Amino acid sequence: MPKSAEALLTDFYDAWRAHDLDLMGMYLPDDFSHSLNIPAETLSLGGMRQGKHASLIRLGEIFQGFDTQYLEPSQMIVRGSQAIVEVHTRCKHRASGLWLDTRKQHVWVLEDGWPVRLSEFYDVEQFKSFMSSAHS
Repeated sequence: MPKSAEALLTDFYDAWRAHDLDLMGMYLPDDFSHSLNIPAETLSLGGMRQGKHASLIRLGEIFQGFDTQYLEPSQMIVRGSQAIVEVHTRCKHRASGLWLDTRKQHVWVLEDGWPVRLSEFYDVEQFKSFMSSAHS
């Protein structure tokens, strides 16, 4: 019996916390897409990545630049082909040593219970301010 979307996403977040890109990749189809609502001018890794490979490379680069100490999904709402997850994260910007404590929203698109697209929505103004401090 296939896992529920909630169970599958919970496993995915466990792999994310562990920074286990191989395990994360097991949950994603080749045509997976990942978008961050952060402008590329603020973070070069912002914007859209198309394809599992490109998405995992970007996540790996994020893991290299930010040491995530806390990533906790809460209030997961799954309706049909969409899942919305509130995520609280706390991470250290490795280059500056500054800490980012933020909440973001993940919107997943699912096909047959599997994730095919993830859109991450940050508080852009908070993130811009953080990155400005990290680079000064």
